[in-house]
Amino acid sequence: MKIKDVMNKNPIVVSPNDIGGEVVQLLYKEGKYYAPVVEDGKLVGWITALDLLAGCKHSKIEDLMLLIDEIKILNENDELTNELIDEMVNNEIIAYPVINDKEELVGTLSIFDLFKYKDKLIKK
Repeated sequence: MKIKDVMNKNPIVVSPNDIGGEVVQLLYKEGKYYAPVVEDGKLVGWITALDLLAGCKHSKIEDLMLLIDEIKILNENDELTNELIDEMVNNEIIAYPVINDKEELVGTLSIFDLFKYKDKLIKK
């Protein structure tokens, strides 16, 4: 099974110029804990609820986010392996951003997405 078969194809996306307090409200309203940061269609970073709690609600996201060289990024055509699932579970990673071959954000893969497909993922 490929990552694109399991990932969320409509994630909440924020801009580096968004304000922390507004993003907190958006994540709370949508019941999410993370969001890819996108500029001109390209993934430029990743923000989590914890990053926002540690930052100032008046700060821009670009000052609070993790940069792309600080995070793991998945490709939609990669295989969803047991190693990746174990990594997410064992390290308590909620989600990763997913890009296509043009390096455009196409979704996110979260531990919750894996739960939706657990019957297909478990080898019988």
